[in-house]
Amino acid sequence: DFDSQRWNGGKVIATPNFYRYFKALVQKFGFQFQTLEETDFSLPKQPPQCQATESLTPQQQKIFEKLPLDSSAIHLITAPRGRGKSTLAGKLAQQLAKTESVLITARSHSVLPNFWKSAAQNIPFFAPDHLLQKIAANQIAANSWLFIDEAASLPLPMLHQLCEYFDKVVLTTTTHNYEGTGRGFSLKFPQQLTKPYQEWQLSKPLRWYENDPLEQFIDELLIMSPPTGANRYAEFYHLLAEAHYKTTPSDLRRLFDAQDQLLHSFSEHQRLVGGIWAVPEGGLEPELAEAIWRGERRPQGNLVAQYLCFQGNLLEACQLRSVRISRIAVQPELQKQGIGKRLISDFILQKIQQNRPFVDYISVSFGLTEHLLHFWQQCGFQLVQITPTKEASSGYHSAIMLYPISAEGQQFVQQATAQFERDLALQPYYAELQNMLPIRPLVQLQMDEQDWRNIEGFALAQRSLAASYVSLTRLYRQDPRNHGVLANLWQQFERIQGKKEWLENLRSLLANYLQYTR
Repeated sequence: DFDSQRWNGGKVIATPNFYRYFKALVQKFGFQFQTLEETDFSLPKQPPQCQATESLTPQQQKIFEKLPLDSSAIHLITAPRGRGKSTLAGKLAQQLAKTESVLITARSHSVLPNFWKSAAQNIPFFAPDHLLQKIAANQIAANSWLFIDEAASLPLPMLHQLCEYFDKVVLTTTTHNYEGTGRGFSLKFPQQLTKPYQEWQLSKPLRWYENDPLEQFIDELLIMSPPTGANRYAEFYHLLAEAHYKTTPSDLRRLFDAQDQLLHSFSEHQRLVGGIWAVPEGGLEPELAEAIWRGERRPQGNLVAQYLCFQGNLLEACQLRSVRISRIAVQPELQKQGIGKRLISDFILQKIQQNRPFVDYISVSFGLTEHLLHFWQQCGFQLVQITPTKEASSGYHSAIMLYPISAEGQQFVQQATAQFERDLALQPYYAELQNMLPIRPLVQLQMDEQDWRNIEGFALAQRSLAASYVSLTRLYRQDPRNHGVLANLWQQFERIQGKKEWLENLRSLLANYLQYTR
């Protein structure tokens, strides 16, 4: 199965579990396989509602009339695919634009439905980040209607910023979506809203007849409803889709057949309540680990181990053996009852300490919020790294935390924690995050051997500016008169055009400096 390269570390493997599952569904629905050469396809006529028309369906019309009169500040229009939610939102926007200020945003202009693209002649479109910049500069009025198409494709922090600023916000998003949103978005999005909120739903399909067998087949194939059969993988995937609002079909393929994965579940009354999905990492040869540290190799897989090696200046991260917790999920209605902590505790005891005695540490990476940081600390994990920039997918900085298992793992986690705390006060993100973090580090400006090695890796190899930033800052603070080029390094890099040339010049300057001082 050549598609397996996408989700199995670039390696082609057989995928018997998924194919058995797929074949059973095809047989259940009574579909027959035919090639284009074998048959002359004659498709049934489109249902009447598919024909091009300016009129709204009764469901759409009801929302069209009621939504503008509703006192709620936030409106979420949800529907499965093909129900006409974007068309409804577009007509609402056009109607409101006759008397009100109306704006539209989406992940990108290219993903807007055609209806919106034609409407954009009268309704201005703003990319989400550009819109936030205008808000920060007080260049856009809050007393506007903001329409957000396919809102679940945007990070939640960004959505909440927009909802806090604008007086009226209409969001549309697809439920039962096979592009990675799912019901989890509707569960997570309202939790942090501070304004009145109303949800509107469309259920009648417009592109096909109700109870269309192909739609039902796809829904069951991608486990958009609770699975009926006793299939462990299907149950596990549905749990992930319910608890995480970004779960994709690639996760389904990986779950069924990917190599080297650990699944740990907790059930009550024959119902899957929670689960952990983890993968082994590390155990790389010293030569490969060194090449990763230098920035010359980036093999697929080993996500946290490689990040700690390269960005964290921790060469041992790739050589020691670890297990990365990729996902942890608990049924939404049972969250905040201690089940997650019990899952972690049982996973460490049963899966790692008993069945995998040759593991040095466990890692986890997540979008950094105060709640999640506190959760993982309570589970015994220690914070060792924060990404310098926010992740596009979550809108948060990512945090990496470790749990030691072996004696070598204990020593490594202590080293990683000490290095993180030593560097923290000089990191570009510290001012933004300091109130959330449990430590108050002193600024440590004294250079050590790790700093010099880091600078050599930047100047003479391909270590990144972000990975070397703190060491370069210490070098500047140690002798600002001779290292003026290093002043305000992060701000320079953020503003500069032609970053590649600028970096090469900086590497060359530092290489010359090292030649005469080291």
